[in-house]
Amino acid sequence: MSFPEGRTQPAGARPSRGGRGRRPGRPDQQSIMVRRTIALVSAVVLVILLVVGINGCLDSRKDTAFRNYASDVRSLVTAEQDLSKRFFGTLSKPTRGDALSIQTQVNAQRVDAEQVVQRAKDTSHPGELSTAHGWIVTAFQFRADAIGRIANLLPTALGDKGKQAAIDSIAGQMQALLASDVIYSQRAIPALTSAFSKRGISERFPNERFMPDLGWLDPSTVGQRLGKLSGSGQAATPGLHGTSLESVTAQPAGTALTATGINRVPVSSQLAFDVKVKNGGDSEETDIGVTITISGAKKITVNQTIPRIANGQSATVSIPITQQPDTKSVNTVTVSIAAVPGEKNTANNKATYQVAFTGG
Repeated sequence: MSFPEGRTQPAGARPSRGGRGRRPGRPDQQSIMVRRTIALVSAVVLVILLVVGINGCLDSRKDTAFRNYASDVRSLVTAEQDLSKRFFGTLSKPTRGDALSIQTQVNAQRVDAEQVVQRAKDTSHPGELSTAHGWIVTAFQFRADAIGRIANLLPTALGDKGKQAAIDSIAGQMQALLASDVIYSQRAIPALTSAFSKRGISERFPNERFMPDLGWLDPSTVGQRLGKLSGSGQAATPGLHGTSLESVTAQPAGTALTATGINRVPVSSQLAFDVKVKNGGDSEETDIGVTITISGAKKITVNQTIPRIANGQSATVSIPITQQPDTKSVNTVTVSIAAVPGEKNTANNKATYQVAFTGG
């Protein structure tokens, strides 16, 4: 429609916009893209947070599994140490029982050893600890097998016919017990330490030995010790009998302990005490027991045996300290020598030292 010149557009008529109008309230394409991008980014962030959270939970669970296994290992080693004390106590302490009753005791200990092996096999562990766990089970199995074979040999070793051959075989089985200690200390402990170190977890594992002393590897020493069972040991020979404590030296520092003042001894993984004992009697003495007790914040007791000392001679036994002593206070170290048969004066069989362990 055309309007004459000077006429205005009728009231209410909409001005022309030169194109098709946009509907009110409808988002444009750019707004849609922005919203989609925000939603996508939010989803990605949520997924990342979920992954981080899940990984954190898994890491925490893995660390807990490592620490639980360390606790289980310590419990197993404690059981093995208790078994060692009972087993070697049965083989060395005089008793009124006969050969059958002694064999029955050792057979019961064999059952206990096999139960510890089964406990070890059933102990759950992270895959990273499989190698170390395998060595632990192997060491414990060596012990259970050796104890069982020794139990079978005992009636003959304590009898008359075939006695020496049985004693030699028992000494041979002691080699298996020594091998178990080597496997545990040289294979299991390093494998455990390495796996825990890679995980970033600090744990200490007991490096305890099953065999109390190397005298059990000597057939003649085994024979003498078994000879004391069932009252078959020989009585003290005539004449003077007695031993005395000559000196105690802390190794590897080479510190000779003195009964006066405070002795300062550095702690290391090779910490040991060399105890020198003299036989002042008229006859050779065998199986002389030596005990070291460290009393501080915790108590440590270690026993060793000197297989033999000729009359008038001295012998030195090295006693390793595998547990770390208290380094925050002064400890009392007591060294005692067991009385030999026929010994009447034991005043010089014992000494006490004040020791401050440093480092460690």
